[in-house]
Amino acid sequence: MRILIVEDDPDMLSSCERLLKRAGYKTLVAPSGEAAVKELEEGADLVLTDLRMPSPMDGIGLLKWMAKNRPGLPVILMTGYGSVKNAVEAMKLGAADYITKPFTKEELLATVGRFSEKRKLESEVRKLRQEIRRTVSLEGIVGKSSAMRAVFEKISAAARVDSPVLILGESGTGKEMVARAVHEQSPRSKSPFVPVNCGALPRELIESELFGHKKGAFTSAVADHDGMFFAADKGTLFLDEIGEMAPTAQVKLLRALQEKTIRPVGDSREKSVDARILAATNQNIEHAIESKQIREDLYYRLSVITIQIPALRDRREDIPLLISHFTERFNTAFGRSVAGVSADAVDILQSHPWPGNVRQLENVIEGCFAMGVAERIDAADLPATIRVATAAHVGEVPKLTESEKVLIERALKASSGNKSHAARILGISRTRLYNKIETYKIEE
Repeated sequence: MRILIVEDDPDMLSSCERLLKRAGYKTLVAPSGEAAVKELEEGADLVLTDLRMPSPMDGIGLLKWMAKNRPGLPVILMTGYGSVKNAVEAMKLGAADYITKPFTKEELLATVGRFSEKRKLESEVRKLRQEIRRTVSLEGIVGKSSAMRAVFEKISAAARVDSPVLILGESGTGKEMVARAVHEQSPRSKSPFVPVNCGALPRELIESELFGHKKGAFTSAVADHDGMFFAADKGTLFLDEIGEMAPTAQVKLLRALQEKTIRPVGDSREKSVDARILAATNQNIEHAIESKQIREDLYYRLSVITIQIPALRDRREDIPLLISHFTERFNTAFGRSVAGVSADAVDILQSHPWPGNVRQLENVIEGCFAMGVAERIDAADLPATIRVATAAHVGEVPKLTESEKVLIERALKASSGNKSHAARILGISRTRLYNKIETYKIEE
């Protein structure tokens, strides 16, 4: 990172330059605001400038010039104790931070280090976003793992034909998104995509909802009803949780697949309909067939093409990409500019077992935004349930209902003795963790 130091005191200028160079930073120096403007032509990633300098361009003047000509370039102000009020006013004009003279070398390096870390994080996020746009996204589905590339290939293949598709995967893996992707890439994309959750429909009404009914077919049938098949005519009908469909409805669905005709409830005539069928289930398909939840002949008719979506725990390499994808989405939704997620938080998220899969990860990131996270999501911003469950998954840390001493011992073991990491897992401060270690006389 290249830092421009602007200071009219030669000794202070030289001292700051030596310190920052020893810390590994590249430096440019300028003894005045006017000289700084010329040096900025060489390019800089951060400006460290004195607030009070001789006219015509002091720190405030330089800040105003940069707001017009170098917007977005961070500025740290160096100010004397009596000028703190002016520094605060300068921050309203766009300064990123200030440091009060006299300061120690540790204070200066810590202040500069925050911006260096943020710059690295922003660079990583940009690279991840480029990856997402380049190779790892299909109709909003994100992943670069071999398992997800296989899913993308299956989606593309399914979109080129008009055969039924069976989508398998646990809850939260994105079965409806895959179905939509098949529809959107198919010749039917201009026609309706109609999703139906079979598990949410009462069994006694599912035939009426799917196939329609005639007026008077049953007590509450006060008018003719077309049903979902006709709503999806020329388009795609997505039947989620197909195993929840009543056996009689499965028989009628099988006929609709074979004959391209349906019979509304209470009607004596068959009606032609042209709807492509995509179905999905989160059940173990062999068990569902064996237990008669899904008819075997219907399974064979639906599974002309089968797309198996992997659980998130089986494609952990996709988690950083998903985090970046959701962060970008919620920055837009919440009007924020969160740079990304810290390395510690990513470690926790990548180690979590994710029983709720991608939907659960999405909800966690959204929850962090809803709770008002500012510059980035740190480990402490994650829900305690995620931190503790991750520790339990990785290091066999017991649940909070067990003794506090055992919980702390296991957290320390899971973090290989790193107390900062253990404190984050437990959702407490490091000071509090040290006090607990002393209280329980836990051997380190």
